[in-house]
Amino acid sequence: MKARVELGAFLTASVIGISLPVDAQTTRQFAAPTAAEQQEADYRVIAARCGTPAFEKGFFKSSRAAVAAGLVNKHRMPADVEKSVEALRRSPFVLVASNADCPNQLAQLKELQKTRQAAIHSGRGRRP
Repeated sequence: MKARVELGAFLTASVIGISLPVDAQTTRQFAAPTAAEQQEADYRVIAARCGTPAFEKGFFKSSRAAVAAGLVNKHRMPADVEKSVEALRRSPFVLVASNADCPNQLAQLKELQKTRQAAIHSGRGRRP
């Protein structure tokens, strides 16, 4: 309700031509999910579809660590990126058509996992 009132005040002021002071706490940016966040959600689905339960759990844990370290999207808060990744999950049958595709997908995920672990431990993903 408060956002609707603020939006109404902003629109009215813009039509009349009055400039309003911008308060950093009341102004919210609603950023669209990036391609990297969609890709991260797809990786998690592929890990669940093709991997063993142990691999899925390990990949999910390392994926969350990569999000927290800022490797997926450095320009948004990690909690917001995590929520976005969870919301963007697609059907596993859309991403992996058959079980024959799984070995290649798992090899790619294992390589990605190694690369990310090295980046997290070296501190490359951390924000200043």
